[in-house]
Amino acid sequence: MSGPIRLSDIPLQLSSDAFWRLFGRRERESLDFKRGVPEDTLTTIPAMAMTDGGLIVHGVQDDRTISGCPLSQNTAERITGFANECGVQVQLAEVAVDDAKVTITAVPAIHERIVTTPDGRLLRRIGGDSQPLRGDAMARFVIERSALPAEGEAIAAFRAEDFDLDRVNDALAADGRAPVGTADLRRGLVDLGVALSAMPPMDPLVLKAAAVLFAKDPTTFIPHAAVQLVRRVGVDPAPGPVADRTQCSGPLVHVLECCLAFIRRHTVHHEVVRGTYRENWPEYPDAVIREVVLNALAHRDYGLAGSTVDLTIWDDRLEVSSPGGMPAPVMIGNIRAEHCSRNPRLMHVLKTLGLVEEYGDGVDRMFREMETRLLEPPQFTATPTSVTVTLRNRFLVGIDDQVWLSLLEHWSTTAPERLILVTARNEGHVTLRRVRTLLADTPANVPPGRVMSGMVAKGLLNRTGRGGGTRYALSDEVLRQAGSSGLQAGSQRRDVLLNAMRDAGSLSTADGAEVLGGSLATARQLLNELVQAGLARTEGRTRGRRYFPT
Repeated sequence: MSGPIRLSDIPLQLSSDAFWRLFGRRERESLDFKRGVPEDTLTTIPAMAMTDGGLIVHGVQDDRTISGCPLSQNTAERITGFANECGVQVQLAEVAVDDAKVTITAVPAIHERIVTTPDGRLLRRIGGDSQPLRGDAMARFVIERSALPAEGEAIAAFRAEDFDLDRVNDALAADGRAPVGTADLRRGLVDLGVALSAMPPMDPLVLKAAAVLFAKDPTTFIPHAAVQLVRRVGVDPAPGPVADRTQCSGPLVHVLECCLAFIRRHTVHHEVVRGTYRENWPEYPDAVIREVVLNALAHRDYGLAGSTVDLTIWDDRLEVSSPGGMPAPVMIGNIRAEHCSRNPRLMHVLKTLGLVEEYGDGVDRMFREMETRLLEPPQFTATPTSVTVTLRNRFLVGIDDQVWLSLLEHWSTTAPERLILVTARNEGHVTLRRVRTLLADTPANVPPGRVMSGMVAKGLLNRTGRGGGTRYALSDEVLRQAGSSGLQAGSQRRDVLLNAMRDAGSLSTADGAEVLGGSLATARQLLNELVQAGLARTEGRTRGRRYFPT
């Protein structure tokens, strides 16, 4: 299901297989399993209320055995007693799973006030745990949560013709609701949580969140609800010449598509062969670009007057800056683990539409995707009034090697392991000494010997020889999975370098890397092997060194 699981979505009778398909076996911020109604329910309820709400399933053992916990009078009184102590109104339901009955507690997300445990602790859900906020993070969270976010403010002069009815109905359909017409548009917005019901004869209040999501021109209601996009030439910190400039505005999904189209026009796409198919391989991973832009639109502060989201593309990087500092308790140091939505109404609709998967997973996905391509990790910088994400197109290996690695994506590998695989591919084999050099400039916390032993155990590498003569080569399984298309052994790549050296008269390490479409380290290694074989000689040292054919 596209959005969060609601109590009304859960059938009253389920098979165990259907139960696990619906809920999954992993506890997360919006889901907690308990054997019965233990004392720590008193911490789970306020922690969920202060995050994004969620469900507590009572009657599931730690080993995920469904033991049952019927909704008896005693169970109901115990759960509601805990909830009342925290000032949270919960909903309860009993669901039969095969022959057992479990109780489900639905905890609402509370954004208008602070909820604590009876002893005064302010908790948040981090993954499947309830963790306390302390110090500055707690102070910032209290201040921000106590203030009404701009998305929750009512717009003035609502007119149905100002809104894109098709997009509203797309969201309603994704939420399992019937479509609406122009006359009952307000009701549809109430159902989506972006308008507030009012007592008749008053009409529902339509909120700014609705304008951001569905207004044909949101700037009518929020003058700065737009994205400024610029393509600059150069790599220097100082502003370079502008090659293109435009603005994207409209319903949020349209703005997202407009930004992605601009980025596609102004970034490099390599034509590569992946397996047996020809593909366009983007300079930056598509999933990362989409996540960066979507985060900027969903988490920006729409209350900062005169501030737009700014997206700038340079030759060597892409920067997206959004108005508003990081919402407490998120900080640079915990950004991969912690999350807090400044605009929960927007996030709810985006999750319903399937644009957001699991709350808080987007930033971590950015890091994982960049790491998979062996690109530099995203860089986050924050001020009290803005957050900027920078993606750089510097990578440890060439596009050809990145494509080859993607053929092994079903294997769970770390960045150091992927770098070693590429080196073994290009040079025919690696030694422990070579691996130490490779990992010297990477944040690997595992000793090289242990990395190599792990790769052999996974079936990624074969080990031959003993002691100082030990060599590691790609396993037969890796070669079968990745195929031989485009695979250049070390001898072939040395021939390529030698021919280029004879044509040009000499090569630097950077020249060699450009010829191979690979990394400086690989080019340096192969050039030095040509010297050792007596096929080339060197002049100069370090950065000034050049290689000449003998």
